[in-house]
Amino acid sequence: MRKIVVLIVMIMAFATFASAIPAFARKYGYSCDVCHAPIPRLKAIGEEFMNNGYRIPGKEPPRATIDTGDPTLLLQRELPLAMRFDGFASYEPNAAGVKGDFRTPFVMKILSGGNISDKISYYTYFLMTEESKLVGLEDTYLYFHDLFGLPLSLVFGQYRVSDPVKPSEIRMTFEEYKIFKFTVGDSKIALSYDRGLMAGYATKFGLDLVLQVVNGNGIDQQEIFDSDKYKSVAYRVAQSLWKGNIRLGILGYAGKEEMLGGLTNKVTYFGPDVRLRFSNLELMFEYVRRTDSNPFNRIEFNPTFAPEPQNQKTDAILAEAVFAPQGDKSRTFFTFAFNNIDSRLDEVKYRTLTLNVCHLLRRNLKWIAEYTHDLVRDNHRLLTGIITAF
Repeated sequence: MRKIVVLIVMIMAFATFASAIPAFARKYGYSCDVCHAPIPRLKAIGEEFMNNGYRIPGKEPPRATIDTGDPTLLLQRELPLAMRFDGFASYEPNAAGVKGDFRTPFVMKILSGGNISDKISYYTYFLMTEESKLVGLEDTYLYFHDLFGLPLSLVFGQYRVSDPVKPSEIRMTFEEYKIFKFTVGDSKIALSYDRGLMAGYATKFGLDLVLQVVNGNGIDQQEIFDSDKYKSVAYRVAQSLWKGNIRLGILGYAGKEEMLGGLTNKVTYFGPDVRLRFSNLELMFEYVRRTDSNPFNRIEFNPTFAPEPQNQKTDAILAEAVFAPQGDKSRTFFTFAFNNIDSRLDEVKYRTLTLNVCHLLRRNLKWIAEYTHDLVRDNHRLLTGIITAF
């Protein structure tokens, strides 16, 4: 009974709020709800704004730029900056160590994005702290669109390989999208942050084609851009139907990485995803199968003493439902998420159920309460906190 009382007090005292990035709202004089419902979840117009290089064609505020008299130079009058703060209180009754925890600030970041020309834009953020650690740059890239007068775009820099499916940054839950982050054995490959090129082509009939070439070893190793001679290739094909309310996609990935002992690990991903949008409900389902030919480091390869079979197959699922009782006008939202990673390796296995409730106190201030049940480790996490941007 005492634990329940402590939990209730924590939830009431540290209810969580979340907010959008207001740099673009400042520029255009729009409220955050034009693109978000709620922040950071994007509406269709928000996705269109992002895909257009953070611009609204024909509606660029004249005072947003400086007239230098040079048609080849576009200078924004003010450098667009914003900050985001996330703070939480959590309680895990079955945790071996700390059960109740104040995770604040859990995230503190500086963000910026804008235009270099009418066809070139940039986006970046510096993660000052995450889980009380200095992280550094994460999303940082240049975005070229309408290349050669075609619906062709190019992203050059550092980004998540999974972004064409769904950017993890716009998820509603504290719980991560594990389908994009897990690794196998000693492999460094994941569908998460990497560095490279991403080209996209959008057809008039709703078919989107994406091709990526990335280093294939993530960004965790500081001062190392690529750790071997290999590159990875990823592709995505997606068809939108019913005015974009239905989206069917296929994701593929093929890469190779050096392991110890002169061995290499070949990694592939393949799987479909589906998104359905209704007036007050959004459903998403994603599945990938990952195969690894040799995900373990061996100084001397000896099959007799191999701790695990070299060839590994991993199946991962993400299912999510977001319910908005009053549609775009809602201030309260409910999210249900299911993460499942099935593997022969115990350390890779993962299965959680998450229920999230959030309420907009202000357009850029959100309270959340979230419950996650870890079905593999029989653990529970109750969390509440604030997400705000300014």
